[in-house]
Amino acid sequence: MVKFGRAKITDVAREAGVSTATVDRVLNRRAGVRAETSERVWSVVARINSGKSGNTPLQLVHSSKTLDFLVPAGAGPSVEENLLGAAVDAGRAKNASIKFHEIDRFDPERLANHIKMAVDNGSDGIALQALEHPSVKWAVDRAVKAGVPVLTIQSDLSGSRRMGFVGIDNRAAGRSAGYLIGRFLGGRKGKVAIVAGSHLYSSHDDREIGFRRVCREDFPELEILDLVLGNDDSQDNYTKVSELLDQHNDIIGIYNIGSGNRGIVKALHERGIEKQVVFISHHLTSTSRPYLLNGSIDAIIHQDMRKLVDLVISKLISGPEDIVSEVTIMPFEIVIRENVFD
Repeated sequence: MVKFGRAKITDVAREAGVSTATVDRVLNRRAGVRAETSERVWSVVARINSGKSGNTPLQLVHSSKTLDFLVPAGAGPSVEENLLGAAVDAGRAKNASIKFHEIDRFDPERLANHIKMAVDNGSDGIALQALEHPSVKWAVDRAVKAGVPVLTIQSDLSGSRRMGFVGIDNRAAGRSAGYLIGRFLGGRKGKVAIVAGSHLYSSHDDREIGFRRVCREDFPELEILDLVLGNDDSQDNYTKVSELLDQHNDIIGIYNIGSGNRGIVKALHERGIEKQVVFISHHLTSTSRPYLLNGSIDAIIHQDMRKLVDLVISKLISGPEDIVSEVTIMPFEIVIRENVFD
């Protein structure tokens, strides 16, 4: 169970606009809380922990090892709920003190500055969802040179001195999405849209490459449209997908490489075509689970964030001398309505 001091729970409840009992249910992942409420609570926890709320940062655990997790702000429940929630438990179990820093999405300069600040503040290890940019690479190389181990998670940073990557095989994930969408469509001819967050994520590029390759090789009847960048934001995804659906009346499939499923589902629902369009996405969360159950999303490619974070923390607390530069590939699952889990 996750336990915070009463004052901290009160702070979260006040900022999220919910009761302390609701905060307690969310932090301990009990049933009976709406997806939007759960997402809002985790977002406030992350914000307080990063020191942006004006309150004292939420100290998840206390120990002699201090680890910094640099995550994109507003990335949705895949980060705020799954990653943060898993880190709470993993950090406590391993007696590691974890600081979460929310950074403006797709801002490499800010990410680089936060890496530098973490090093200057005496961090014992840094985990980050990397952006492919020279500034970020320079900051990572500087951190490693200073003796601070750096691990990239979910999205890697090519050519850097980072001491390891932990995540799924993103090209295989994209290929799996292509195979699923082609098989679900069963030979139907039409257009398929791909929605991503940003080219700054190498993971998104790899997923797109894998997806297009399988569709080209195995499902030539499908026309894959140009990539749409929605910034991993529900409102942006809603706007961009709505425009696509208005331009093309023969879209029969959508693959969302990143976050922001809510906006895509909204665009499909408004046109009453959510059951005609095959929709494949990533990350089983409190937001995406209902869409899977009601048929708005057909399949979700999911990775166990608890195992990922547990491994990342174990590697970081072992010290830089015990970390070798390696890629650790985590398994992923294909979740459909019939095998959905809590």
